[in-house]
Amino acid sequence: MAHELLFEIGTEEIPAAYLMPAVASLKENLTRRLGELGLSFGEARTAATPRRLAVSVRDLADRQPDRVEEVLGPPKKAAFDQNGQPTKAAIGFAQSRGVAMETIEVVATAKGEYLMVRVEQPGKATTELLADLLPELIPAIPFPKSMRWGSGRLHFARPIQWLLARYNGQEVPFRLETLASGSRTYGHRFMAPQAVEPENFAGYLDSLRTAQVLADPAERREAVRAEINRAAEAIGGRILPDEELVDTVTNLVEKPHAICGTFEERFLALPQEVLITSMREHQKYFAVVDARGKLMPHFVAVNNTRVKNAVLGADGHQRVIRARLEDAFFFFKEDQHRTLSDRVADLSGVVFQAKLGTMAEKTERVVTLAGELAAAMAPELTETVKRAALLAKTDLLTNMVGEFPTLQGSIGRDYALLNGEPAAVATAIAEHYLPLRAGGDLPQELAGAIIGIADRLDTLAGYFGIGQKPTGTADPFGLRRQALGLLHLIQGKSLSLSLGPWLDRALALYECQLTEPVETAKANGLEFIKGRFANDLTGQGMPIEAVEAVVSVDFGDVVDCRRRIEALIAINAQPAFALLAGSFKRVNNIIKENTDTRIDEAQLTEPAERDLFAALRRIETEAAPLLAAKEYNQALVTILKMKEPIDTFFDQVMVMAEDAGLRRNRLALLTAIAGLFLRVGDFSKMYALNQG
Repeated sequence: MAHELLFEIGTEEIPAAYLMPAVASLKENLTRRLGELGLSFGEARTAATPRRLAVSVRDLADRQPDRVEEVLGPPKKAAFDQNGQPTKAAIGFAQSRGVAMETIEVVATAKGEYLMVRVEQPGKATTELLADLLPELIPAIPFPKSMRWGSGRLHFARPIQWLLARYNGQEVPFRLETLASGSRTYGHRFMAPQAVEPENFAGYLDSLRTAQVLADPAERREAVRAEINRAAEAIGGRILPDEELVDTVTNLVEKPHAICGTFEERFLALPQEVLITSMREHQKYFAVVDARGKLMPHFVAVNNTRVKNAVLGADGHQRVIRARLEDAFFFFKEDQHRTLSDRVADLSGVVFQAKLGTMAEKTERVVTLAGELAAAMAPELTETVKRAALLAKTDLLTNMVGEFPTLQGSIGRDYALLNGEPAAVATAIAEHYLPLRAGGDLPQELAGAIIGIADRLDTLAGYFGIGQKPTGTADPFGLRRQALGLLHLIQGKSLSLSLGPWLDRALALYECQLTEPVETAKANGLEFIKGRFANDLTGQGMPIEAVEAVVSVDFGDVVDCRRRIEALIAINAQPAFALLAGSFKRVNNIIKENTDTRIDEAQLTEPAERDLFAALRRIETEAAPLLAAKEYNQALVTILKMKEPIDTFFDQVMVMAEDAGLRRNRLALLTAIAGLFLRVGDFSKMYALNQG
C-alpha cells in the first residue's frame, strides 16, 4: 500500500515477558517521533512473536511540510552601537544564518528586545528522515535485562538477526552497526525458514502465516486456546482456566501445536495447587480437569513445532514432568514431619528487615494487631484471627514454598488442614496474602482480610518508621503494592476503619526499633496511603477534583471518603451545584484563615444576613442526621438549598464592613457555613471541575 511504513526487528527468541511491553514501546516511540518531525500519519499497528517485533504506520506523509523557523540572536543593546550601526555581534549573527542585515528584525520578548531572523526550512523527504529515525528506535526499546553480542556495542534483549524497513513500497536503507536493513523477513525457524518479501502489513501477516508464523498476537492467542482445548477434549477433559499462562505461552511460540501427556495417578495425592504449580511454573503446562472440575492425571504442553510422532513427543514431556512431580512429592512428604505450630519458633531465624527484626517478631506484632482489629470489628472472630496470624508465615519455612514461592499461603492452608487446624484458620492463612496484585481476588472471609490489614499496616509502619519511604519511581520494598492491598481490603469488605489510630497502634508495637519520630512516621505513612488512594480512584476514572475535594479535608476512613466522593460526583450533575461550588470558593477566599464561628444574632443587621443565618440553622438541623448516617447524597441535596441565601447575601451585604464587630460576625457566619460544607468536602475544588 502506498505511503505505508513497515518496520520489523528480527531477533533470536525474546523472553515471553519482554515481548508485549517491547512492541508497545516501539509503537509509542515511533508515533511520538513522527509527530515531532511534523509528519502526518494514520493508524499504527503492531505484530510480535518471540523472533520479531514489528510496527506498521498507514498513510504516512511522504515529506515534511515546509516551515519558517524564528531564530533569536543577541539583545538589541548589544547588536547596535550608540550610532545605531550593527556591532560585530549582529553582523556575526546575520552571517551565521546566511542572511543580510536588512532582513533581521527586532522583537520584544519577556527578557527585552532581541534580534530575530526568519529562516525558511524546507521539509525533508520521509525516506530520508526514516533512515535516521528507525535505527534510533531500536536501542530505545527498554528491557528488564539486555545483552551485547559479538564486537558490537548495541544492547538489546537478544541478538538482532535482520531488519526489515519498507516505506511506500520501497526499501528504507540504513545500517545498525554491521547490520544493513533490507526488505525481507523470515518464516518459522524450523518449519519454513525461507525468506519472504512482503509489500505491506497485510501482506506481511499473510506471508508469515503461510510460512508457519502467526505474527498477530491476538490471532496466535486464539490459536493457543483452540489447540489446548482440542488436546484436552481428546481425552475427555477440559483445560483448567489460566489466562496468565495462555498469555505466556502465546509469547513463547510462533505457531502453537498442543500435545496431551499423562502422569502417574499417585501424584494426585499432592495438593491441587502443588500439581498445578509444578506443571505451570517451569514447564508452562496446562492442567486438565474432568467435568466436575477435578484434576485428571493429564497435562497439555504447547510446542513451537508440529510433532510427527505424538506418542514420542508426549513421552519427552512426560519424562520432564515426572521428575518435577517426584521432587514435589518428596518435598511434600518431608514437610509432613513437622506441623506449622512446630515451625513458629523457627521464624526467629528469618529476617523480615535488617532494622526491623525477624519474622518471629513481625508475627508477634501481627497477632496482637490483628487480634485488636478483630475485637473491634468482629469479636466472634478474635480467636480464629489470632491463631491464623500466628501460623500465617510458617509455610515460608517449608520445602514446598522454598521450591515454589508462589505457593505461599495456599500451602499454609493445605498443611494447616492436614495438621487438624479448623477450616476457618486454614482459609485465613491462605487469604491474608490477597489481593496479590491490583485488581486481584480479595479474601472471601473476613478473618483473612483482618490479618491482611494487620500485616500491611505493620509493614508500612515499620518502613516509614525507619524513614524508608518510596521516592519517585523507586519503591524497592513494594510499599505502593502494600498500600494498595490495604486500601482494597478495607474497601472490598466495606470496613469502617480509621487509619490514623490503627497506624498509631502499629507504630507503637515496634517499641524502640524505629528511628523516625512517631508523629513523622505516621504523617508520612498516612500521606503516602492517601496518595495511593487518590491515584487508585482517578485511575478508575473518578475526577481528580472530586477526589481532592474529599481527601484534602479528611482522610482516614477510606470507605467513608469514597462515599463522599461518589456523592459529590452525583450531585455535580445538577447545574445548581456548580454555582454553589463557585459560591463556596468565594466564601473560602473571604474567610481565609478565620476559624471563629461564634455568631451574635444581635449583630445580624441586614435582612439578607438574617435570612442566611436562619437558612444555616435550618439546613444544619436537616443535614445533621443525614451526615451522621453517612447518607451523603441526601445530605448534599439538603445543603444545596444554601445556594440562594448565599447568593443573596453576597449581592446585598458587605462582608468586610468598616465596623469591626459587624465584620467579625459576618466572617463567623461564613466560616460556620464553610464548616457545614466541609463535612462532605471542599466544594471549591469542584469549581475547577465545572470550569473545565
